[in-house]
Amino acid sequence: MNLAELNASLNRQKGGFDRWAHSRLNAVESVRQKHEVELRKATSEYEDLKASEEKLHAEVEGLDSSINQENKEAEELLEKLSYAKKSAQMLPEEVGRIRDEVSLKEDLLKQRKSETRHGAAAKQDRLGKLQRLAETYGQRLGLHFKHSAGDQEESPAVSDNGDSGNALRIGFTQIDRRNPDKTFWFDVRIREDDTYTIQQVVPQVEGLQELEQELNADNDFSKFVRKMRKKFKESV
Repeated sequence: MNLAELNASLNRQKGGFDRWAHSRLNAVESVRQKHEVELRKATSEYEDLKASEEKLHAEVEGLDSSINQENKEAEELLEKLSYAKKSAQMLPEEVGRIRDEVSLKEDLLKQRKSETRHGAAAKQDRLGKLQRLAETYGQRLGLHFKHSAGDQEESPAVSDNGDSGNALRIGFTQIDRRNPDKTFWFDVRIREDDTYTIQQVVPQVEGLQELEQELNADNDFSKFVRKMRKKFKESV
């Protein structure tokens, strides 16, 4: 083979190699472009998933907060219901109103539990209606009671300072003919030994210690409430 034929052979081989190398480069470039497309797609999906995760975390935190608030309100209503049941032996003419209020509070508690996963606006609307209905009974009969924090100064009728917890506040209107809306009230707390202590009497009346002793002796709460109302009338 002479030099011219060798050069021609080398040129053919070089041309073939160049075509092969070019085709391989094209294939690599195609793979690279496809990889970039897949990478951009995966990145976009990752960002979407990350945003969805953050949104879900925020919703879970909001739901936990709402459930905690509902549980707290339900516990407060249960405490009020317990006090209402212990006070169910009050004045005969007031028993019907108290039972109605207890029933309203039971309905309210059931409503609170069923509305835990619903919107706050609907729950507050239902609560407002029930509370307004309960207040109507108290206004009609001139007697009402509520759960008192019991953190004010104690009246002279308190027999010890070791009590803790909340008190039941009993109030009267329709006592002072000159001012029928004026409220006369007192707090009753049940000690750990299931005896009663009288606190925060407004306005002050005489004979509280004797009334407290009599109440703990005969456990007649209805009679005690009647006597407290009579004491308030005498003070006018």
